[in-house]
Amino acid sequence: MHTNLKVFGAAVATVLAAVALPGSASAAETGVRACGYYETQTDSYYGHCGSSWVMIKVDIDWWPTDIKRCVPPGETHLGTTDEIDNAWSIGGCSPS
Repeated sequence: MHTNLKVFGAAVATVLAAVALPGSASAAETGVRACGYYETQTDSYYGHCGSSWVMIKVDIDWWPTDIKRCVPPGETHLGTTDEIDNAWSIGGCSPS
């Protein structure tokens, strides 16, 4: 029974790896701590694991509307965790 679970787990991992988005990168491959929005104890970041610039929406606490930022690949400091609630990609952009 235990051996069957190991085989099943390995098969599931292989299938999941095969269906990963082509061209997507992991945090380890890009040198950022995490892909997407993440927080440390005091600061908020957006880790962009792609190879081109991306437009993100940043949800600012106590602000009526979200702001947009064009960020490069890698890690972008957004502010403190007291100021920023979330951030997500909304499409590509060009640096100005």
